[in-house]
Amino acid sequence: MAGRPRHIDRAGDLRDLCAEIAERGSFAVDMEFESERTYFPKLQLIQVAAGDDVALIDPLELDDLAPFWSLITDPGVTKITHAGRQDADIMYNECGEAPAALVDTQIAAALLGMGEQIGYASLVSRLLGIRLRKTERVTDWSIRPLSPQQIEYAVDDVIHLRCVHDKLMKKLGAMGRLSWFEEEVGFYADPDFYGRDPETAYLRVGGKKGLNRRGMGILRELARWREEEAARRNEPRGRVVSDDVLVEIAARKPKTVDDLRPLRRLHRRELERSGNALVKAVAAGEALPEDRLPSPSRGLPEDPSLTLVAHLLDVMVRMRACQHQIAPSYLSNQKGIRNLVDYLAGRINGDATPRILEGWRRELVGDDLVELFEGKLALAVNPKRKQPVCFATNGRADGDGS
Repeated sequence: MAGRPRHIDRAGDLRDLCAEIAERGSFAVDMEFESERTYFPKLQLIQVAAGDDVALIDPLELDDLAPFWSLITDPGVTKITHAGRQDADIMYNECGEAPAALVDTQIAAALLGMGEQIGYASLVSRLLGIRLRKTERVTDWSIRPLSPQQIEYAVDDVIHLRCVHDKLMKKLGAMGRLSWFEEEVGFYADPDFYGRDPETAYLRVGGKKGLNRRGMGILRELARWREEEAARRNEPRGRVVSDDVLVEIAARKPKTVDDLRPLRRLHRRELERSGNALVKAVAAGEALPEDRLPSPSRGLPEDPSLTLVAHLLDVMVRMRACQHQIAPSYLSNQKGIRNLVDYLAGRINGDATPRILEGWRRELVGDDLVELFEGKLALAVNPKRKQPVCFATNGRADGDGS
């Protein structure tokens, strides 16, 4: 650890720090927060590193973090993070807009075949030969003063990020994958990524497969109410009403608060507090016209032939992933491949282009998957190398696998 970190708990010190970072043009960032008991995560510590200088910003002592949030939304200042999706959520909630120029070393590592979700400590060890002590994973970051062990942990989370980032960028450049990386981290700057649209909250409710269209319409109204209520109370969704209770209410279609009383897992206190709202949401779902009801979540009817086709395309994905040293799941998972097959077979909306047919994924394997589906390419086993190969159906060997 290069020197002692600066503790930033006064407004003037925060302004000075942010001015220094803005002049440098980039910094590493990590955040500690608590999210188990609230709807919106409660920020408890911000770690930043610019060069060899590390600072710990204390949001529990500072009333105004505006200078720091200005850095987050400044496209001229690069923010380096690792597995930063939850941190980015906090940034968006606090700033009211998406972070700009945010890059993620976990995504960079995935594009280099280091695993889809390699941990920060593993990445530091692999690239820098430094072993980090990760003993404060479940510590309480709201306690002040921070212990020496907490401070060491917090500093370690950012002090090596710049070096890790630079090494990964060099490797990506050498392999011609910097454009892939830029494409992959682009979602961080997209406001739609952070949307908590109450209208679509029902899609994230588990256990809904048995509901018909009317039940799904009722569930949509119930989930919309729960999303708004959880945000208003700043409580986790499950603490308001759990998923299984929402689904059960959608299936039962209660007309009165008394109809809700048999639900064992709907707590009495919540019933008294929200019973009328739940019944009102059910009534709203019952009143929806047929053309406004969502589709049931049962999915398309099973087609055994297309299932076999999906298995074949999965072999192509895994083969190409092996050739290019990238995790197969980073190209597509089985659900994505089946979605591609249904798309190519005309079983789903032709306007919703599968992800594997966009950007660098299309160049790497997507176009070949289409040709394989259309019978223009075939797969076989090279008897000498004992490995799968791809070739054109006119007998000309594909250069990638022959």
